[in-house]
Amino acid sequence: MSTQLVVVGFDEIVARKYLPCLISAINEGHLSSYSIIDLESEREVISARLRGVPIAPRHVHYLPNPCAGQSVSQDLVAEAFGRVTDGSAPIRAYIATEVKAHESYLRFCVDNGIGSLVEKPVLAPLRDGRFEAPLITPIMRSLIASAARKPEVRHSVMTLSRYHRVYNDRVIAELAKRVRAWQAPVTSLHLRCAGGVWNRQEEYEFRDDHPYKFGYGMMMHGAYHYIDLVVQAIQLNRTALPDHRLRFQVGAITASPADQHLRIPISAAARIGDSEDRWPDSQVPAQHFGETDVTAMVRLVDTQSGRTVTMGTLAFEQTTPSVRNWTSLPAGTYNKNGRTSSVDFEVGLSTLFSAHTHCYDIPTSDPDKIDAFARITTRANATLYPGEDYVTTEEHHGVFHSDSNRALMTAWLRGSETRSLLADHLLPMQLIEAILIAAANPGRLASVDLP
Repeated sequence: MSTQLVVVGFDEIVARKYLPCLISAINEGHLSSYSIIDLESEREVISARLRGVPIAPRHVHYLPNPCAGQSVSQDLVAEAFGRVTDGSAPIRAYIATEVKAHESYLRFCVDNGIGSLVEKPVLAPLRDGRFEAPLITPIMRSLIASAARKPEVRHSVMTLSRYHRVYNDRVIAELAKRVRAWQAPVTSLHLRCAGGVWNRQEEYEFRDDHPYKFGYGMMMHGAYHYIDLVVQAIQLNRTALPDHRLRFQVGAITASPADQHLRIPISAAARIGDSEDRWPDSQVPAQHFGETDVTAMVRLVDTQSGRTVTMGTLAFEQTTPSVRNWTSLPAGTYNKNGRTSSVDFEVGLSTLFSAHTHCYDIPTSDPDKIDAFARITTRANATLYPGEDYVTTEEHHGVFHSDSNRALMTAWLRGSETRSLLADHLLPMQLIEAILIAAANPGRLASVDLP
């Protein structure tokens, strides 16, 4: 029997990137229909997006906008699902709201046996309208435990680093092959993600999409993709060291919107109408906003012996080269803050092998038309392993990250998605929690046990 799909949050990404996948799934018989739940404030925008779509939604239901920093109640979620579905077919839900609302919809799906796909990151818990990182682990454990009571219902997470043709199909796959063959642990891991995001200071205060004003920032936005990638690399140690108890130790520092006036030259900021210090004399403390830039050092330690297994660094920075040269956020442009990405990812297997990947965007004059390029360089101890080469280099052109997102979506719509299940995302969410706790306590380490 085909399925009724409920799309919770019909934003520009869903319309551009995933609507073709939904239409294909209907034409192929995997879905009978799709319906939309969104906020009343989005009614006109969504109506415009739906003009001319190949297949119109069966129902569209608008919820009243919650108060700032508040989530949607379970009663309202239940009412909304009741309005857009009936008992004629099974229900599945794609949750694509702003992250602070994920938990309400995901919990409803988990508790009611409704298969779901939730956008990354899984959740951003709030307490009294402010982000509270230490709540991540207990909420994640609760959701996973509840989901386990209905194992026939799958819950997945949308992230680019599960079906990526470079990160997953080449880098992680080649590392995994050598870890298995040599029983070699991952001993070195370094990742730097330069996001190239440039927001004006006032935008941190008024934006409701990708907001920083609730106390969460980079780690709850684009960094999640690469935290997930890091965790996949680290978990290869479960193959090399299956009987060892392993623990992450993390120390971190951050920069916030309150630092931006000092970090970006006034002459450059003036070009986009942002030369004045919006928060002089530290009137707005750094912790008022979510972070824009994060650097962390990590250590994976064997808990019984105290020996170090893996050492590494993680950097997620938005204050890096951007393509923004406009003042107001342009209507009709998806890349509204001029982001352009560059990712360096290197993983080493002690004295035996390393793989270094550099994947970066190639901007054009149109901020919405950005190609991507990747180069993978490996180095190996070819004297010890004659089948290896000392150095190899391969290049990949046209590396569109959205291709991996669409591959995950397509697999999920067909009922075959198993690479990105909810339980697989406990450790990525816990690592984010540990980084943010460490950043809030400079000089102190936070820790996470590998499951």
